[in-house]
Amino acid sequence: MECADIRRNFVAGDVPTGPEVDVHFKTCPHCRELFGNGAELGRRLAQAVTPEVNPGDLFAQVERDMLGEVGTRARLRALSTRVRVGALIGGAAALFVGQLLLRPRPDFEQYSTGVFWDCVVLLGAAGVPGTGALMRGASAPPTSHSRERWVALTLLALPAFMALLVPLGSPSAATAATWGSPVACFSYGAALVAPLLLLYWLLERRDEVPLMVLLSAGGLAGIAANLLLHARCPSVHLGHLLLGHASIGVMWALALGLLSKRRHRAR
Repeated sequence: MECADIRRNFVAGDVPTGPEVDVHFKTCPHCRELFGNGAELGRRLAQAVTPEVNPGDLFAQVERDMLGEVGTRARLRALSTRVRVGALIGGAAALFVGQLLLRPRPDFEQYSTGVFWDCVVLLGAAGVPGTGALMRGASAPPTSHSRERWVALTLLALPAFMALLVPLGSPSAATAATWGSPVACFSYGAALVAPLLLLYWLLERRDEVPLMVLLSAGGLAGIAANLLLHARCPSVHLGHLLLGHASIGVMWALALGLLSKRRHRAR
């Protein structure tokens, strides 16, 4: 038995005994001192030493973690941040362009071109950097909770602000007074952006996502829905726009927040 063997035994919480220890004592007075007074000195020194990592246990843990990262979601989470951001923005853009090409709003020819595209740029200017910050996750520069709260509230409130601008492009006052069907718009927009939220979940690398980040994700879903409905719905009534369009992001934010709380309570 060598000095290192005795040390490992002490660190592991055992007091080595046996003929090999007695033989070692004859040539090593330093180790012999560790066993005085019921091996008190050896136990104290062992408490001050960080236990050695067993390579076998470490490799086994790494292997278990790697085996857990398999399947479609693991491959998607492994994509670069740029690709993941592009996938979400591309999905939202595809919904907007598809709606505009296949079934645009009935008053598209009469509606103000400038106001129409100003609203699109407004939502895009918030949605693109918001998606980038969402996907950077833990790799993003540290930010304060107040800043995260401000970002989430801005994304949620932006569609309501846009509702004030949309009537400016109306071709007539009579059109602005048309109530339409806000329930139909709400259902349509909320349903068509649900796949984007599913895609976000597949691309999100964090297992524990902060509440404010989830609220921001709901706000971004609302922005995508408002882009879609802006290309589809001819109503410019403020009440319709607030209830049927702007409320979608708030609904998804509340839903994601409640799901997060339930998950924490289940644990």
